[in-house]
This record gives sequence, C-alpha cells and structure tokens, in this order.
Amino acid sequence: FGRFATGVTLVTTLGPEGPVGFVANSFASVSLDPPLVLWSPARASSRFAIFAGAAHFAIHVLEVGQRDWLNRFARGGAGFSGLDHSVT
Repeated sequence: FGRFATGVTLVTTLGPEGPVGFVANSFASVSLDPPLVLWSPARASSRFAIFAGAAHFAIHVLEVGQRDWLNRFARGGAGFSGLDHSVT
C-alpha cells in the first residue's frame, strides 16, 4: 500500500445474482499496519446497495495494459458476463 500513489482499481464482490465489479478511482491506502484502505462508491450507482451490504470485497489494482477492464466494469459495461470465472 505504501507504494500505491494513485490509480484505477477494480472492486469486486459477490452479489445475490453472482459476482459484480465496480471501477473505482477513489481508492487510497489509509494505514499500513493494520492494512486499511478507503474507496468511495457513488450512492447513485446501481451497484451501490450490493457493495454497501457486502460482507467482503476484493480490490484489484489495474495496470496500464488492463485498460479493457475499465470499459467492461464501467457503467453499462458487460461486467462478468461472458468471462470464465468461479466463485469460491
């Protein structure tokens, strides 16, 4: 966390109808010990309620070569549809 200055992240969780993702550029490291992060989803997002009620979520730090993920998980994007994935 100490080396992540800024960037775009993909936040994912398991919703009632399967996995969902959310592109977040409002991600920041709050503490290294214990490791705490902050991200701020928009309340107006159609996915807000899913994330607000989630017990767990994962944050994926994207690199420049993963720009295609931005469109996939942005508003109106395909999300997990058509991706080979498993829920464990």
